[in-house]
Amino acid sequence: MGDRSTGSRTSLTGGVSCEVSIERDAQGREIVVKQPLARLRVVADWRSDPARASVEAAALRVMRELLGAESVPEVLWEDPANHRFAMERIDPSLRNWRDELNQRRVDLTTAARVGELLAQLHVRSAARPDVAERFASTEYFHQLRIDPFFRRIAQRNPAIASAVDSVIEELLSPGRALVHGDFSPKNMLVSGSRVVILDCETAHWGNPRFDLGFCLMHLALDGLHKPPPEPFAAAALSFLDAYAAAAREEVLDELLVRIMGCLMLARLEGDSPINYLAELDAPAVKSAAVRLIVDPPRDPRAAIRQVLG
Repeated sequence: MGDRSTGSRTSLTGGVSCEVSIERDAQGREIVVKQPLARLRVVADWRSDPARASVEAAALRVMRELLGAESVPEVLWEDPANHRFAMERIDPSLRNWRDELNQRRVDLTTAARVGELLAQLHVRSAARPDVAERFASTEYFHQLRIDPFFRRIAQRNPAIASAVDSVIEELLSPGRALVHGDFSPKNMLVSGSRVVILDCETAHWGNPRFDLGFCLMHLALDGLHKPPPEPFAAAALSFLDAYAAAAREEVLDELLVRIMGCLMLARLEGDSPINYLAELDAPAVKSAAVRLIVDPPRDPRAAIRQVLG
């Protein structure tokens, strides 16, 4: 279905992978229009096929079916020829979780709900062979995660390359669930226990530990960036405990810890460094990340306590 927006347009900022704007449709409603970039806005020459827009639109529809209309925005139309799609604008009173954490407003109710929703996504999708077939391709996961994150840190750290390669092998093994692929606080709008999940252009059928590790990486780096770290450690533990309570499959293990460590190191030395890198004690963060990769505790809760004290 083609473009239904009018000429009114307000660009949004902050993302490196897409053009996002608020526009008005023919009925005067505010909608969000998204168009992926072929070359991402980073220093490295990082490219990904903008056709990934169709994967994201499909993933949003499936996630809305699995998690409910209150937790995922509705896709309104697609413009495949131009790699664009539109979705409903979520209630502006909801706040971006990334912004909340940056202001040290750490709500454990929110963290627990995030964990519960992620578990529901993984558990409910795991029972859907049609979803496995629809999202079988890992092309964009390679372009946006495996190559710029994992392979890059392996190239830049030969001493741990074999350990990182073993994590890559696990992530590319036959999948078990629909993986969001960018399960970051910046992609969630929140108000207490209400959480709306956005931005899943890296969605694929894969290892559910990746989503867990990606969110834990952000909470860990937030805690190191915004001391004291205790509130962020508490949020990470609430997230993990809620996930474990709602998920049937046990994935809170050493592999999850190693994935978290790789992602922490990737935000220091990969193609997409964290935007507050200059404000971190990079050598100390690297030391903590490498330790998680090569000598992981068996329980990710212990890893959180190890990194955040």
